[in-house]
Amino acid sequence: MTPARVLIKQSCQVLLLAVGLMLFHGQFNPSQFSPFGPIIKTSLAAETDKTSQKWTCPMHPHYIADEFGTCPICGMDLVKIQSSADDQNKDPLSKPIISISPEMIQTMGVRLAKAERAAFGKRIRSYGIVKENERLQTELSARVEGWVEKLNITAVGDKVEKGDVLFELFSPELIVSQRDFLAALSQSKNAQSSIKRRLLSFGVQQQALDLITEKKDVQQNIPFFAVQDGTVATLNVTPGSYVKRGMTIAKIQDYSEVWVIVNVSEKDMSFISNGTKANIYFPNIPGKTLNTEVDYIYPDMDEKTRTGRVRLIIDNKDGALRPGTYADVVFETQISERLSVPSEAILKDESGDYLVVALGEGRFRSRNVELGLVTGGRSEIKSGIKSGEDIVVSAQFLIDSESALRESFRKIERLQKPLNQLKLSKNELASFDHMVDAALYIHEALMKGTDIEESQLAPALAIKKVLWSEYKNTRLANVLTETEAAIKQAQSAKTNSERKIALNNIVTALEPWLINGVPAHYKSKKLKLYQTDKAGQKWVQLSATPLNPYNKKQAELIPWPDVVMSDMDKTSQKVTKDDMKETRGTDTMRGSGHAH
Repeated sequence: MTPARVLIKQSCQVLLLAVGLMLFHGQFNPSQFSPFGPIIKTSLAAETDKTSQKWTCPMHPHYIADEFGTCPICGMDLVKIQSSADDQNKDPLSKPIISISPEMIQTMGVRLAKAERAAFGKRIRSYGIVKENERLQTELSARVEGWVEKLNITAVGDKVEKGDVLFELFSPELIVSQRDFLAALSQSKNAQSSIKRRLLSFGVQQQALDLITEKKDVQQNIPFFAVQDGTVATLNVTPGSYVKRGMTIAKIQDYSEVWVIVNVSEKDMSFISNGTKANIYFPNIPGKTLNTEVDYIYPDMDEKTRTGRVRLIIDNKDGALRPGTYADVVFETQISERLSVPSEAILKDESGDYLVVALGEGRFRSRNVELGLVTGGRSEIKSGIKSGEDIVVSAQFLIDSESALRESFRKIERLQKPLNQLKLSKNELASFDHMVDAALYIHEALMKGTDIEESQLAPALAIKKVLWSEYKNTRLANVLTETEAAIKQAQSAKTNSERKIALNNIVTALEPWLINGVPAHYKSKKLKLYQTDKAGQKWVQLSATPLNPYNKKQAELIPWPDVVMSDMDKTSQKVTKDDMKETRGTDTMRGSGHAH
């Protein structure tokens, strides 16, 4: 875990403890903790009144126990944790959706990349040393005794080209053989061939034989020619030196192609074969990077270092690589097409590996994934995302921290009374429905392409002040706070994309109350709750035909839960019908339909 991630985790733990204390003293207000204020909102899970078998301390919500008892920190009796049916059936690895405005996305420096298939494999890192290519080495040895009369190569490092005269050798034995060769020129071909083979066995080259044949005279000094381009690597004679049979006179090495001998750990040798791709980096030669493949695997293993040797062949026409140069080598094996993302996008916590997925329209969600092979800056994804999905590769820490904070608030809310147990009066419920009207009004404005008038949203913004003193320590407080912030976001929106984000945030904030508060009340009003797709953008409307304000995707109706209408629902339904009769024709937002 990176230092930044550890710091974020520790900060969240301290914050969670502080919120628990504030909750106990009735001072909890979730909106003040969000680093992005009204700009970022989260989708809330549906909540019911189902009790789990977990226990916690009201003073220390981070302490969770499996059975009733006392808190080991403060000694208070533990209380049951209330969790919804959705929470129990929900995938434990899923995270809340975070919506971010376009301005904040730009300010945060959010950068996206697609999850896509790429060809890569297991990487094996090792080191190697540049060696001479033994196939490009020529050794000149004396086959007869004699004296070096003329030496054209004077020092190690002299450059030679194929056909250059390297030195001339005076040898009595070669003089005798030349006379026999010249005498055999007038004889049969068999005699000529026999004498010629003798001269060749003495090291006389074909160019020297041609010279003798052409001049038809004995050459006192026999020239010896370079058989390849290269550099003098070894020189054991000087002008006038006497050489004996078998003595090495010089070595010519061609450095235009060199070997890299790589030492590979014994445990990795089984992954390497002839033809395995290899990337070579030279740390002491900036910018020098080469790609090649394995030419040969040596059959022996070093008993002391427990390493095997692998040979690579690389081009060196520029002469930059000298024998003895150090090289970092990376072998890539088991190459295949894999679904992958940039490794910098991967985050880690106690639940495992995860990343932040961009859902479009400024919405993001953290999603757990199963990692496979991680190499070369890419990480294979075995499960959790699909090819083509957009993932966040920068600023994901900020988005994920907000998601984790919201999830912590949701856990703390389970200690409070469920929404369906709150008893709002008929006037309070009618007041709250102004917030639903705001969502209906913004939906209508988006469908008609008209601007949003701030005055039309003013009644909805006044509702929080009306209900706050009575419900500030309940779950409804979070609904009021987030809805108010989203409505303000809609007031300041300048573009359609910003209005769409605001509408989704308003309905997302209202959804817990619509579904878990008094759903029968809204069902009786013929209110419809839609989303573009599963866990997608949401809106409310009164007309039966779905009108998607976001895009042309098919709308999905979110059904009302099957609940028995409470007395409050029945009373509110009767009162609101009477109110509608009295106010019909005077409501300025009648065109869109209202919840009250």
